Amino acid sequence: MLSPSCNFYDIPQSTLPKSYDYSSNDVTSTVMIDNKTFNVSIVTYDGKVGFTVGMDVIVSLFQLEVGCLLLFTKGFGHFFYLKVFGKNGVEINYPDVDADEAEVPPLDAENEPDEHIDGCVTTFVRMAGEDYFRIPDPVSRKARLDEGLKDLNIRFLHMDPPLQITNGTRREKRPNGRGYRYALTCWKKFMKAARIKMEQAAVTLLNNVDLNVDDYTIRIRIVRLWTRPTFNNPRKIYCYDMIFMDQEGTKMQAFVLQKNTTGYEHLLKENQCLTIRNPSMGENRQKVKYVHTSFKINLNPNTTVQECNEPVGAEWGFDFSPFDSIVDDPLDDSKSFKSPIDVIGFVVKCLPSDDKSDNNNGKDEKKTTFILEDLQHHQIYVTLWGCYADQILDFEKNNKDEKNVVVVVQFGKYRFWGGNMYVSNLYNVTRVLINSEVKEIMDFKKRFIERLSPEISSSYSGLSSPVVKTVTEEFLSDLTFYPIGSLNSIDTTRFVVIVGTIKSFASNNEWFYNACTTCNKKVSTTTVVKQKQDGTDGVEEVTVLECKTDVCNTKNVSSVPRIRLYIRVQDCTGIVSLTLFEREVTKLLKVNANQLLDNNIELANEGSFPNELNSLLNMKFAFKIAVSSFNITKKSDGYSVSKMTNNPVVLSELDKHFDTIQPIDEEAFSVEPSDSNRTEDLPIKDSISQTGDDVTRSSNVFKVGFTTSFDQKDADLDTNSERDLKRNLDTVYDVDAVSSQSSSKMRKDGGVDEVILIPNKEA
Repeated sequence: MLSPSCNFYDIPQSTLPKSYDYSSNDVTSTVMIDNKTFNVSIVTYDGKVGFTVGMDVIVSLFQLEVGCLLLFTKGFGHFFYLKVFGKNGVEINYPDVDADEAEVPPLDAENEPDEHIDGCVTTFVRMAGEDYFRIPDPVSRKARLDEGLKDLNIRFLHMDPPLQITNGTRREKRPNGRGYRYALTCWKKFMKAARIKMEQAAVTLLNNVDLNVDDYTIRIRIVRLWTRPTFNNPRKIYCYDMIFMDQEGTKMQAFVLQKNTTGYEHLLKENQCLTIRNPSMGENRQKVKYVHTSFKINLNPNTTVQECNEPVGAEWGFDFSPFDSIVDDPLDDSKSFKSPIDVIGFVVKCLPSDDKSDNNNGKDEKKTTFILEDLQHHQIYVTLWGCYADQILDFEKNNKDEKNVVVVVQFGKYRFWGGNMYVSNLYNVTRVLINSEVKEIMDFKKRFIERLSPEISSSYSGLSSPVVKTVTEEFLSDLTFYPIGSLNSIDTTRFVVIVGTIKSFASNNEWFYNACTTCNKKVSTTTVVKQKQDGTDGVEEVTVLECKTDVCNTKNVSSVPRIRLYIRVQDCTGIVSLTLFEREVTKLLKVNANQLLDNNIELANEGSFPNELNSLLNMKFAFKIAVSSFNITKKSDGYSVSKMTNNPVVLSELDKHFDTIQPIDEEAFSVEPSDSNRTEDLPIKDSISQTGDDVTRSSNVFKVGFTTSFDQKDADLDTNSERDLKRNLDTVYDVDAVSSQSSSKMRKDGGVDEVILIPNKEA
């Protein structure tokens, strides 16, 4: 395609009707592009036939550039079909272009009081617009611009001496669709040559926008931008969503349909400063708000958008909240996340990451959780999903030795759980920065490290998350195996592994409890006296829920059923009571307490167990159990299950330990003749009902557990992990209820330490 300034587009001779002589008469043809028709003159010039007047309208309206390929297909008579191909050879479609729309917004024609035509010189007075200058109609007719666009000689009489320049012209459709009018091109160059300084329009701050005023101008920075695709074509942009920020830091959500961005779509990018005139203000009805205002800006077809060369507000638009400034509202019963929030903190610990976890959207996505600390040493939990989790994991992978890590979560959401604040990401708008070269991050990092003592610094692990090990690694390599009969010999808090078969349920009438939705502790009912709700005088007794956590009782307590199952597990050395909670049961049975109750409400009232739970009986598992300080100090033999598996490889390897304790084939041992001194085989006792009188002290089988790669240092690490994660079952669940349901008795001092199970081999 020739330069847009060219007014003649050559038509190949092969496409012209041989029966018509274009050299004698000019004709008007019809050109159709995407079902839109245009009238274009065909004239003969210098022996060639080509399109002239009217092609400039197509070039201007469709914003054709030099290098585009125009493909004309001749129809009947003087009718042509036109297709446009870009520089890359791909066809360009224009389904959303309205041929009746003017290319440039119209100008008021009220300031055309005096027009004097003297020969070939036209003198007129006209008020200049800020962005364009429309030529008065008499001047357009005098210059015969309807026959073809041309350059005009313009003399500025207000200058001394007067200055004359040559300026191009362009065509635009009239608002009523009847005919055309004309304007000057290169308007900024024109204004500079004329030494005319436009008076800037008054700028309205976002907080001061008056809903009763339609004509106003705002100056903003695009802090965040994302797109939404069309419904039937995910590769095509339907609209742009943005967050605007003005000079005062006020933020407001905005959007514009892609079809309305003609002329300024290239300006829609993050950190771009814009001057916007005549936007619309609508109500923001989104349930999840990205900003604190309840309005949304709409850039409609009449909105004018220009680049602003002056910076607007801070570059990133951070609005950090100190961790202690966000407090749990005791009157707010909603457990949903609130938004937005910006936080910055130093990473003190990263928890194990999950490759796949069920999030609120019902999709499997990566998840990572870490702890942030601010300058006042307050800590919060941050959980990121999907691509934001990938961002954290990629940084950790590429910076394994980096311990001083500062993370910014902008436009996040938060809620309180168990007295702690948890921050997470929103679906699209959240921004995560990790040790970026941003002034706010570098300043925070410097100040935090200056206050950090070497002792505390050594305990911070940054984003180096613990390796998520397989079930086989966790149960076979990192934990001590104990037979059930030796559990009462443990005197250090730790996690250990046992293997056994679920023989029965320890409780005959309870398999779930009502948990507080805030702290997960058990709730109970109590009767309180309140003023009557019907407005009459007097009081009435009302039954309400009461939580064991005092903080929860400061507001209305609500509950949800959770599985808590007391089971009796047996191996060849004894039997023990364990407590299973909903997480592990749900993994096995794929149902939660609510679903079980919906299907078995009558059984629940009768105190019986649903069939789904009965299916656990006589199943063999390896259990990772927590030996807590409660078990040691209170002499309690009821243990909570942290994790369980029926992996055949794990069970097979752990079962080998029992071959040492109680071999399958007794003849495999070289037993001395009958006249030798033998110890009598004692029957295996319940590990929670043995007494000191029952024990023969001739074997150390139960004095220590069987271990592969576990030592006291590992035990300390497990103990620290239990404490640091704040997830040990003593604090999260109702510990008293766990132990009280055990069928065991309190251990006596000097109780069972050793049990003889293996015939002694004499030298």
